[in-house]
Amino acid sequence: MTSLRRAEAQRSQARSPSEATIIILTKFSGSLRFWGFCLVLLFSASLFAQTAPATYWVQFTDKDNTPYSFSAPEEYLSQRALERRQRQGIALDSLDLPVDPAYIAQLLASGDIELLNRSKWFDAVTIRTTDTLALDTLGLLPFVHVVRRVRDGIPHPLRHPNKLGSEEKTYLADYGTSFRQIEMMNGHLLHEVGAAKGEGMLIGVLDAGYLNADVLPGLADLRARNGIVYTRDLVQAGGNVYAEHFHGRSVLSLMAGKVEGELLGTAPSADYVLLRTEDANSEYIVEEDNWVSGAEVCDSIGCDVLSTSLGYTTFDDSTQDHTYADLNGLTSHMTLAADIATRKGMLPVNSAGNSGANDWHYIGVPADAFDILAVGAVDNDRMLASFSSRGPTADGRVKPDVSAVGLGAIGLDVGGENVGPINGTSFSGPLVAGLSACLWQLHRDRTAHDIMDAIRKSASQYSHPDNDLGYGIPDLWRAHLLLSGRDLTGLSAPTVMNLLPVPFSDHLDVELYSGAADAMDLKIFDVLGKLVWSTATALEPGTYARVRIQNDLLSQLRAGVYVVEVRVGGSRLTQRVVKAE
Repeated sequence: MTSLRRAEAQRSQARSPSEATIIILTKFSGSLRFWGFCLVLLFSASLFAQTAPATYWVQFTDKDNTPYSFSAPEEYLSQRALERRQRQGIALDSLDLPVDPAYIAQLLASGDIELLNRSKWFDAVTIRTTDTLALDTLGLLPFVHVVRRVRDGIPHPLRHPNKLGSEEKTYLADYGTSFRQIEMMNGHLLHEVGAAKGEGMLIGVLDAGYLNADVLPGLADLRARNGIVYTRDLVQAGGNVYAEHFHGRSVLSLMAGKVEGELLGTAPSADYVLLRTEDANSEYIVEEDNWVSGAEVCDSIGCDVLSTSLGYTTFDDSTQDHTYADLNGLTSHMTLAADIATRKGMLPVNSAGNSGANDWHYIGVPADAFDILAVGAVDNDRMLASFSSRGPTADGRVKPDVSAVGLGAIGLDVGGENVGPINGTSFSGPLVAGLSACLWQLHRDRTAHDIMDAIRKSASQYSHPDNDLGYGIPDLWRAHLLLSGRDLTGLSAPTVMNLLPVPFSDHLDVELYSGAADAMDLKIFDVLGKLVWSTATALEPGTYARVRIQNDLLSQLRAGVYVVEVRVGGSRLTQRVVKAE
């Protein structure tokens, strides 16, 4: 086996062009699942499959912005009605207020819709239409609570779309299609809730070169803040790392890249040391020695995390080849150096290899090290990438350690000018490396071993590892909780843990473990038990999540006490909450 960079190039040459586009560094046609939004689209499509004849009841979420008030009841009640109330001591309440005319106007503007009736008591209207496009639009209006087909008397409830949809649009504005590879590991929670994007952390990158990383716009933010603190060519003394191979530049983009609306790296605020240790023109064991020197340079500079997308087994001189028996964590200098790096306080993260579909399908050096995070590759649906190298080590240890997106990862492509899908464990590794730095930023008093152990324990199949994904896909927010003293490793069934903040103003966060569940239901009731609002949110099975519900309705609710009910699978949490002014 050659270095990962070389293996990628050889596979590209060996396959036909169509095959190469699937495996190597070209576009990936896999789908991305942005949960809340997709759920709404699927729900609305199934609801309105039958279109005619069509009469519908549309219930709104509130009357918070109605132009009518209790101080001028004559605008909506007759004098006789007011006198009747006065005689019986009946106070005005929200049921007396008419349906918000602005809501009705927006509803009618959605398409060819006929208004039949209004109900102020139920805050609803009855409409008739054959405009199916308009009906699909209704379910997306932020003030529509329920749409129900009533002509034949069969109700079809449509919950208001989860306002994580709005939040997700915010995520997409920041991350673009790179959101999925970060969201899969809950890295966005470190970025947002923990405000950890790598500030104060130093990541050493050891690779084959960083071609034009000093000028390409996708790394302009990194350069503008002087985030590249040191460079060195360990292959050719005095060489220019920016004049050599694109591979390290693509790797760097997964961590430090920033292209508005397209790409945000896993550690966009960290500082970086860029070292060239791999000679792309040949393959000799000296490159392992180069890496050892590079790790020592990183140690002397003070790096926290090492990111390496290189691996070795075979060389141009076959007498230097490693055998499978050598992958015991005790043979290669490079492997031993990785363990030393950890003992010196650094966290080495290394790609597992791209030989999973070959006769030699095992990991390479230094992924066999005891104290290293060797990272395999999955696609955007959490499924194993066929090229991802497998374990175990020669002495039977679990490898890879964890896995992340490496098939269809989003970064700077071969040319460097465009953001697009790139494939290989070369790119799953830096995703984990960058988020490891963000995690460590929140726990600076912890050791490299502590961080590594928490990441393994947070992974999706920690209790049942295998030779394909290792301990599974890590959950970096769960690792953060583990390091904070909350042991969640025993969770298996769906569990709703917490609802916060209390009091709330414009959003609610639900802390949960999804287990086998793929959706969360949330309902908000007033103190009289009247349903105020409900939503359904899709979940990633088998993950810890902190789901944010944020929308205009929550902001506009009157101050007071409400009851929130959350259901995930068989788990139910009911909690009284206070809405602040």
